[in-house]
Amino acid sequence: QQRGRDRQQALIEAGLQLTGTRDWADVTVGDIAAAIGCSVGTFYTRFHNKEAYFDVLLGLVTDLMQQRADAFYTAPERTSETPEQFIANWVALVLHSFSLHRGLYATAVLGLCRRRSEPAGESALLQMRDRGREQFAATMARRPGWRGAAARQRLQFAPQLLQGVLVNAVLTDPGPLRLDDAVLQQQLVVALCAYLGLQAPARATP
Repeated sequence: QQRGRDRQQALIEAGLQLTGTRDWADVTVGDIAAAIGCSVGTFYTRFHNKEAYFDVLLGLVTDLMQQRADAFYTAPERTSETPEQFIANWVALVLHSFSLHRGLYATAVLGLCRRRSEPAGESALLQMRDRGREQFAATMARRPGWRGAAARQRLQFAPQLLQGVLVNAVLTDPGPLRLDDAVLQQQLVVALCAYLGLQAPARATP
């Protein structure tokens, strides 16, 4: 039984690694099995099919992304950094999560587009998105000048701007700045600080 659990965990870790650089559609069951040196038959003893395997991976990734976000927002340094520093660190967090799980995230987003008739509350991905927006707005609202309806509207839209760029990047990677381009993070910080009326940190200024 322990060996079986270890094999299942190894298969999950292989999927996470493979989808860090490849689209989900390009990853086969054979690729997953080969990554840990087992047979395709062994894969199917652990997972009914590739779709069931994907659901397990997506659930795990969603949990991991939320754990990272919760740790970020509750970290002691959130109380002492400037709004500009917070924006820079927040962009780094979100960009890292998108980049680390780009293959799974792209497939999950496309799946949501195909199932628009389903209640949004049933999607763990959308729940995480909505919680992230609230966490971002609440953290900024602890600072003077970021309370009230007008400020909240801007704080609600800033994550949408960031997510729009990153979703486009994981789906089509259109350039000129791609997801793995180091300059993308810098330019996102500059753009979001400008939208929020902040001065971008020196390291983020072109």
